[in-house]
Amino acid sequence: MNKKYLGHNTHTDIISFDYSKNNQLVAEFFISMWAIKQSAIELSQSIEKETLRTLSHGVLHCMGYNDKTAKDKIEMRNKEDQFIAMFHVKHNRNV
Repeated sequence: MNKKYLGHNTHTDIISFDYSKNNQLVAEFFISMWAIKQSAIELSQSIEKETLRTLSHGVLHCMGYNDKTAKDKIEMRNKEDQFIAMFHVKHNRNV
């Protein structure tokens, strides 16, 4: 899919097709769990955390963020971290 739709001859963890309109997120995400697992190993992360980072990355692209320049990559990583933090809420199991 990466080669067919984006012209890239490399592996990728997520491909996003953005159909959003009027500030409403509408998109398709194609995720490679193989690539996520490889990234998790390389970055010494859990597969869960790397999956959250990958999903947030795809959503951020649909929100207009890019990662083409070094500055953009830093901003994207900071936004990914904010997104991931939202999933680390402790739930009260007695409720």
